[in-house]
Amino acid sequence: MYVDAITLAAVADEWRKLLVGARIDTIIQPTEHAVALQCYAPGAQGEGGKNRWIYLSAHPQFARAHITALKPQRIASEPPAFVMLLRKHLEGARIESIGHPRWERVLEIVAGYRKSPDSEERIRFRIIIEAMGRLSNIIFCDEQGMILGSLKRVGSDVNRYRVVAAGLPYVPPPPQQRTLAGQQLPRLEPTTVTAAQLAICAADETTPEETQPQPKKRKRAPEQPKLWQLLSHHVLGCSPLLAREAVFRTTEDAETPLAQVEQAVWEELAWNVRDLTATYENHRWQPQLIERRLSVDEQQNAFAIAGEERYVPLAFAAYVLEQYAARPDIRLRESPSINVLLDEYFARAEWRDAVDTLRAPLRKILQTNIERCKRKAELLQQEMANSAEAASYRLYGELLLAHQHEVEQGPTSIVLDNYFEQDPTGDTQKVTVPLDPRFDAVTNANRNFNKYHKLRRALELVPGQIEQNDTELATLEQFFADLKLAENAAEIAHVKAEVQAAGYIRGKAAVDKKALKAAKKGKGGKATKGKPTAPGGGVPLHFQSREGFTLLVGKNSRQNEEVTFRQATSNDMWLHARGVAGAHVIIKAAGREIPRSTIDQAASLAAYYSEARGTTSAPVDYTLQRHVRHMKGGGPGMVIYEREHTIYIEPDKALALLKA
Repeated sequence: MYVDAITLAAVADEWRKLLVGARIDTIIQPTEHAVALQCYAPGAQGEGGKNRWIYLSAHPQFARAHITALKPQRIASEPPAFVMLLRKHLEGARIESIGHPRWERVLEIVAGYRKSPDSEERIRFRIIIEAMGRLSNIIFCDEQGMILGSLKRVGSDVNRYRVVAAGLPYVPPPPQQRTLAGQQLPRLEPTTVTAAQLAICAADETTPEETQPQPKKRKRAPEQPKLWQLLSHHVLGCSPLLAREAVFRTTEDAETPLAQVEQAVWEELAWNVRDLTATYENHRWQPQLIERRLSVDEQQNAFAIAGEERYVPLAFAAYVLEQYAARPDIRLRESPSINVLLDEYFARAEWRDAVDTLRAPLRKILQTNIERCKRKAELLQQEMANSAEAASYRLYGELLLAHQHEVEQGPTSIVLDNYFEQDPTGDTQKVTVPLDPRFDAVTNANRNFNKYHKLRRALELVPGQIEQNDTELATLEQFFADLKLAENAAEIAHVKAEVQAAGYIRGKAAVDKKALKAAKKGKGGKATKGKPTAPGGGVPLHFQSREGFTLLVGKNSRQNEEVTFRQATSNDMWLHARGVAGAHVIIKAAGREIPRSTIDQAASLAAYYSEARGTTSAPVDYTLQRHVRHMKGGGPGMVIYEREHTIYIEPDKALALLKA
């Protein structure tokens, strides 16, 4: 869902109250498409000042601008050139005004500072946020409108109407237009739109049946145009959500076809459009967030779905959304602040998208190797099934030697009596023995014995190969679980280091391009092209149970190794989700008896930080640390254990500890 003009108008209203006069202290880039500004806003009379983070995003799907409650996490550690430009000119400047062009998806921040301590003359800059889907951008200009830099450079080969590049004057987006009777006209003003105007637009949209082109054979018939599409095409700033809301309030069906609209509907539709957009003039905003509950199948198929995350944001608006009220799977949330709702709607989405982008190359490598191990396991099982074939070759050889005087050179097979086995009736069985017509009986017998010995030697190696392949598969699945549990760039880097140290990343994929580039410039020391990075799992999580016991949680293989074999003692309790890859959890006993309630809390953490997250009940094994030992041939954190007990726990119960 995109941020529309009426939402940005509500955001601008709040910013004028909260940010005008605020000092810009820090500028960071959380993701590739976003910039965040930390501002110190002076308080009103009798109130202290407050730091606020402004989040500006030009993401193709999640473009927006709002105040965020927490400092945004960062994917990249090194700020790009655009952020350095903003820091040079804006750090220390104060926000003077917030602008919003009427019915446009554009916001403008004007910030400035005194030219000198003794001068009243001010130097001003403009930050222009264009939240327009895939065309979104963040543009930095001086007071005269000359572009100093932008998050995305737009050349003439991309957009001939306006080029966005340093040194050129800023050109606003083209005015919104519509096509009526073959002519380009300005769109209708929503606060004054009339029924007659909408009826004229509908008449132009409706083509007589006799003039409609006949659809080609074997082609799906075109969908009938909807009434909300008419509003979206002809009315200024009318987003699909706003258009559907106006149509729903008029016909009680947001998807009403245009062909079914009667003449009496236009008056009520025009009134609803004017009523919805009147908030643009009177500023009486009613922000709402609509959330949809995931189905059971969606929860089972999605990893890391727990607690509040079982509700996914569906829509938001600065006005009441009646079109979702009757749906049973919908939850409505209201807030006096549109910024709060935008923060909640987008925060998880863009961060998850950015983190998934980092995970993608590593996920592909792991999935490829997991599939390879599974195919190898099938082949090895087939090899084990060859034991019966080996016995057949031995039997053929023995029968040929026993009947060599009966076997002549030339036939491709011969039927011989099998003296080694008899029927229940006592009769001798007949066996058809294949022959190579080029050789005699003895040579054919020796060839069968050679095949028998070759298969027997291979079968002796297969059990060891199966064990080795199972260990490798378990290691890869643990790496895959580590990757899914990684929540930021640092944790993903830890997993990559482990995968690289295990030898699954080679060649160009093993090169850290940014580090190599910095090394070539003399900033990062000697480049280590192709050499694996030394693995380091980071710091394990620490929690305190309600009874005062320390709980240690390893979120990846290296942390699992650390908490189980270095930080835990023999009398501490060890927990792990049964049958799935996940975290090792340690309860530090410190000489005390561990109560069942603490075991339940630790078990919920073990289930939550595993592939069992998202289920309603997960089995968790627990035993003393002294009964846990390394798996033979396994990597870090790969263990086997004994004398365990199993309890069933809901992974979501860990949320209480996480929130605390």
